[in-house]
Amino acid sequence: MTTVKVTTEARDRLAVLAAEKGQSIGAFISGVAERLPTAAELDERDERTRQALKKFGIALAISERAEGEALWAALDAGDDEALLKDPDA
Repeated sequence: MTTVKVTTEARDRLAVLAAEKGQSIGAFISGVAERLPTAAELDERDERTRQALKKFGIALAISERAEGEALWAALDAGDDEALLKDPDA
């Protein structure tokens, strides 16, 4: 076990999130760490996805991953209009 220093606000938010799941803060953080993929894991998943789609005649360019990530970032930031924007415009 170890200690992680966070702001009081972060600790309080983690406590609420953990309580909502019936977990301790430590268990909650461990679960998040286990579920979130690393950059290398995302790259591997991206390549496996590209290869699987290729079998169905669908070719995705590497740049399309960046476009997808930009869309998710916009949506996470509250830009609901991002879904309506033409990425080729």
